[in-house]
Amino acid sequence: MVLASSSGFFTASDTVQTRPNQSVDVVDSTAADSAGEMNEKQIAELLERAREHYLLALQAQAEGDSLMSADEFEETIKHLNEASYFPNIEENTDFNELTRSVVEDYEKYIATIDSLGANSSIFALREKMNLEIEKIDITNIQIPASLIPKTEVPLLVNEYTKRTLSFFMGKGRTHMENWIYRSGKYFPIMSRIFAEEGLPPELMILSLPESGLNPTARSWAKAVGLWQFMKATGSLYGLRSNYWYDERRDFEKATRAAARHMKDLYREFNDWHLVFVAYNAGGGWVRKGIRRSGSTDYWEMRRRLPRETRNYVPQYIAVALIVMRPEAFGFGDVQKADSLTFDYTTVNDCIDLGILAECAETDLETIKELNPELTQWCTPPNYPGYKLRVPIGKAAIFAENYAKIPEDKKFDFATHTIRRGETVGQIASRYKITSAVLLEVNKLSRSKRLKVGATLVIPVKSNSASAIVEAQKKKEKDDIERSNRLKEEGRKFTASTASASTVQPKMKRKPTPRQAAYEPKGREKVTYVVKSGETLGHIAEWFNVRASHIRNWNDISYGRHIYKGQRLAIWVPEEKYEQYKLIASGSSTEKQKVLSQSSKKKISSDHSDKITPGWIQHVVKKGETLEKIASVYDVAIVDLKSWNKLRTSRINAGDVLEVYAPDQTEEPAVEQVKKKKTISAVPSKPISYVVRRGDTLEKIAERYSISIPDLKKWNDLKNTRLTVGQKLKIQS
Repeated sequence: MVLASSSGFFTASDTVQTRPNQSVDVVDSTAADSAGEMNEKQIAELLERAREHYLLALQAQAEGDSLMSADEFEETIKHLNEASYFPNIEENTDFNELTRSVVEDYEKYIATIDSLGANSSIFALREKMNLEIEKIDITNIQIPASLIPKTEVPLLVNEYTKRTLSFFMGKGRTHMENWIYRSGKYFPIMSRIFAEEGLPPELMILSLPESGLNPTARSWAKAVGLWQFMKATGSLYGLRSNYWYDERRDFEKATRAAARHMKDLYREFNDWHLVFVAYNAGGGWVRKGIRRSGSTDYWEMRRRLPRETRNYVPQYIAVALIVMRPEAFGFGDVQKADSLTFDYTTVNDCIDLGILAECAETDLETIKELNPELTQWCTPPNYPGYKLRVPIGKAAIFAENYAKIPEDKKFDFATHTIRRGETVGQIASRYKITSAVLLEVNKLSRSKRLKVGATLVIPVKSNSASAIVEAQKKKEKDDIERSNRLKEEGRKFTASTASASTVQPKMKRKPTPRQAAYEPKGREKVTYVVKSGETLGHIAEWFNVRASHIRNWNDISYGRHIYKGQRLAIWVPEEKYEQYKLIASGSSTEKQKVLSQSSKKKISSDHSDKITPGWIQHVVKKGETLEKIASVYDVAIVDLKSWNKLRTSRINAGDVLEVYAPDQTEEPAVEQVKKKKTISAVPSKPISYVVRRGDTLEKIAERYSISIPDLKKWNDLKNTRLTVGQKLKIQS
């Protein structure tokens, strides 16, 4: 191991601090206002990189290059996943809108192509399989009983299992080969953990259809890791995550959490197939499936489950059969990777992973593979005793090499003394880090102010540490000279005036030929002139398009805003050209009127006569989203969109949505709705309610917080007798 100065370590004279000052008292007048400035810049940069790949994906799709389009979609999602670790990213409108747009377009594209490339994610594969599974011909597929292993989890071979087997032996073959290869890395570890937890070893096979055995996989629904834990569920089983690390990506911790989660689900449902349904869609769907079908048999309730869950158990069975008998299904020649073997070492400080790789006499990629929970370039700060994995047999040499590094050179931290007028955002920007990272490393709160003279610890990458320290020294020298000059002029020096003097004009990004040429097929161009106070969100809503598409059509990068008088190209459906041309030339009031009429017609016209048992008409309230409504009724968002023929997730107050929920209580009880703080059970407008089995006037009145006399009066009821399918008017 070479410990040369070129590795980026500080010299003794550099400004360095070995541990963040835990007691830095923070106090500065504008810290709270500026804390998010750098975050926003870095997020905008990531979103712009994602948009550029997204645009290339759309262009390749238009040109018929399916492999390039799929690769570009995957690259887009990688950048979005990188942005997903920023604090409070879920509140970023641009991030959410671009993510929805990319996923929706990718899903639509997957439906049009014959097969996916080898680099496509597990989630693209799952979408393709769900689209095609029912079309597969299984006439000639026979599975002898001798090929079905005896396992604790039943491996029932039926038409659904055969279709899934056929898919993986055909269009999904490359993915299955990759999974078998990766199983060599992780299955020995998983087998040990499942044995320690007292669970059937074959349960580890579920990780293949869950993540494709990719520990850094992130689904379109924000689940992460080999076992695809959502953040809330992961935290219930001790999986922590923040900007620096995500234990859902740790192959040992996440596997143990998955085992315990499945053990808990089995205690409740006492059936492994139902455990899988609950693992995939939630326990609510299992209970709903039991109510709807009157059976605890998965195969009886299957058709009443969401599309992706209907295929989940057959997918597990098909994958299990192939993994347990690879030679019988044509995969006998697939080699398995060597098992991951490693030793643990203890790291007490925030250190560049490249330096740690040198200490272990290995390469950076190996350290990352062994420690996939690390999301950044270093071990986490303020985490003494962090357990780092190194290649087997390297713990001793790691400790020896690590000990040779002087204590004052272990840390890639610069220190910064706070001066009057400086803000968190300015300091973070100067060192090219985010405000959130600066606050976290120094244990500071956004709500407090910086104290002039206090010292901040600045984490920087090893290969840039010395340069940043020198740049900071130069800047301090320049500031002193500038301060002296201002004093001579009778002006007061502040950090803001210093920053202002060094601000460089932003270079306008030159659009590439592919960007400039993007014009969607089957649409006509409407030119819209931006008015004062308008945003991309407003304009996207008026023309029923996505804000991200307006950016693509006009090459508006993230971080840039539209301005009054700007001419935007909006591409609209050819058959609605005249309607949108009127919107483009109309006032804001006229735009909103056309939008409202069109939206209501779009959502309700196809369902005006769908008053049958099992269907609820839900009137959208102000502030509601499809996610909130789906959560309350315990249905899938994709089903809500399908039932109401929604192309996007955009809905408006006053829209009427059809919801199939025959065994709700029946619409969510008032107490449950208030507890979830999602939608109100009291309609703001009169609606038509369809009586379902088990309904009484008392139940309906309680559900909508109305009186029985009013209910009888509105519907001219002479008695309390109701019939299934009867329509009742509910007024506010």
